[in-house]
Formats: sequence, C-alpha cells, structure tokens
Amino acid sequence: MQSYSGADIIITLLERQGIKTIAGIPGGANLPIYDALARNGRIRHVLARHEQGAGFIAQGMTRVSGEVQVCFATSGPGATNILTAIADARLDSIPIVCITGQVPSSLIGTDAFQEVDTYGLSIPITKHNFLVRNVSELLSVIPEAFRIAASGRPGPVLIDVPKDVQQACIEIETWPEPGRPDPIPGADRAALIEAASMINAAQRPVFYIGGGVVASGASKALLALCEKGSIPVTPTLMGLDAIPADHPLNIGMLGMHAARYTNQALHACDLLVAVGSRFDDRATGRVESFCPTARIIHVDIDPSEIDKIKPSSIGITGDARQVLEAWLPEIRETDRSEWTGEIERLKQAFPMEFPGADDPMTAYGVIRKTAALL
Repeated sequence: MQSYSGADIIITLLERQGIKTIAGIPGGANLPIYDALARNGRIRHVLARHEQGAGFIAQGMTRVSGEVQVCFATSGPGATNILTAIADARLDSIPIVCITGQVPSSLIGTDAFQEVDTYGLSIPITKHNFLVRNVSELLSVIPEAFRIAASGRPGPVLIDVPKDVQQACIEIETWPEPGRPDPIPGADRAALIEAASMINAAQRPVFYIGGGVVASGASKALLALCEKGSIPVTPTLMGLDAIPADHPLNIGMLGMHAARYTNQALHACDLLVAVGSRFDDRATGRVESFCPTARIIHVDIDPSEIDKIKPSSIGITGDARQVLEAWLPEIRETDRSEWTGEIERLKQAFPMEFPGADDPMTAYGVIRKTAALL
C-alpha cells in the first residue's frame, strides 16, 4: 500500500472524476492542495483574478460540458469571495464542486488569521456542504459531493478542508468509485396521460420552458412535441437556447424583459405548460394576474417547486426530457392556426422595438452589429 496526503487524495479523486481543468486562487490555507496539483501535472489550472471569477468559470465549464466542474479558494476572504458564484449556481441549478482551504482544525473557532465559518456561511446557498474533520473522510466525501451535485435538481456542493487534513497522510489500498448521479425516477404515468389529454383539448396552449429543459437535454423532444401540436413556446432567460430564436413557434422570452405581444399572448392562453421553470418574479410579475384564465401543468424535477408560487392543475415530478419524450406519442397533430395567427397579429400590433438598431453607434446597434460579425 502507498501513503498519500490529504491533498494528494483530493487531486487523485478529482482526476478519477474526469476533471481536466480547475479554476481557482491559491492562498495559505490551500497551498498543500496546490502543491499536489503541481505534482499531478495532468490537470490544468486556470488562475482567476478573483475567487468569484473562479466560481463562474466552473459554472461556464459545467454549462458547456454538462458535467460537474470544480473551483478552488483559500480560507477567509477567498471563501467569502466565492460565495456569490456559489449562490448563483444554487439559484440557477448548476452543479459545481467548490473546495476551500480552512485554517488547521486546532484553530477553528479561535478567530485565527483568515478564518471564517465557511461551512456555516455556505449552508443557505449550497445543495450540500462538508467540513472534513479527518483525512480518511476525503475518500467518501469527494465522490459523494459529485453524486449530490448532479443528482435530481443539480446544484453546488462545497467542501471545506482544514490545512492539517490536507497535510495528514494515510495508506490507501483501493480507491473508491467516482461519484455518479442517482437514477432519475420515472414520472407518474397516470398524470402524464391526463396532462397529455389537457394539451390535446386546449385551444390556446403555450409551453413555458426554463433552464431545466436545457439541463436535461430536452430541446429536441420539446421541438418535436411543439411542432406536432403547433404549440407556441416562450422561454425564460435560462431556457433561451432550448429552441431556436428564429423558430416560428418561439414567441420570445416572457415577463419583465419580454416583448409586449408575448405577455399579451400569455394573458390570453387557456393552458400553460411549465417545464423546468420556477415561476420566477421576473417572468410572472404579479402572480395573481399571470395567465389568469389558464389551467397550468407544471413539470419539474424538484417536487418543492410544484405549487410553490402558482397553483397547478396537474403537477408532475420528473426529468424534463423523460416527460416530453413520454408525451410525444400521446400528443395529437393539431391545427392551431387560429391561435398562432392571433399571436402573429399581436406581434404586428405590438412589435419589439429597437431604436437605432441599424446604427452601430447606438446601444442596440453595437450589440446587433457585434452579433452579425460573430
């Protein structure tokens, strides 16, 4: 058997998880981890200029790769700086693992130099967090952090590792298996069939889609379903790339930053199918006035989101992709030209206006010109 330090165990387990790039900033309390990272030589490190940046780099890599990514910070100001990125990952359901250094165990609670209660501070803004007390705990904590981050509704997990735990050594005979997400339980079949019947019967339905559609890889199923039923789609900011911007059924983002015609169409719809979205205040405005005549079907992987803000006629707990794929054979091909025509008339009457869009010296113009060049 070979002896490994806690820091070497962390880096080895991260490599076994498939981590190839880590963003972070070194400091006194996490230098052993950085020494181990240098010894490893196979994981690339991106030196951020601020720990918050390291957290957002990890978020970006997660969004692009679809896999849990990692960021590092030291104790004290390093940990407090990265909290904003962690809180953002929690609100946007982005799975990342943040590993922070901490003062030695014997100094915890003594107001030592650059000591803050990282564990306590991160409780409200993480999906789960760990304060590692013994080097052997790392063998279970690291894989468990990845499992938790990616299972169910994704989110950030923080691991706080005291410096003495990073430096302590143990012998390891076998390495644990990498942490993998739990299997996704299937949605209730009866609820799926009932919801499909409601969609088929609706005259003015709208799909309201959020980041959950993107996270589950459900864009293809969404497009096939909406094209089959001629159902308009309105995405949230997090769901913008779930459907092509120029698709005729895409009626644009809803809510505060939407075109007037989009919100008017929602006001007139008779069925709102919310998938992977959470009825955020920027989307709904005054909740009691949002889609006042519509029945609501709400699909979300997190059961606590169902009926949290807006009561639903049918709530379905499940993965967005699995639900949409299950609906596909149940949804009838329907001519909804009257409804889509009404939305087109609203679009013509209340267009989204961009003053100066053709002049690159204006605010709208420079963004459009940049987009065209890209």
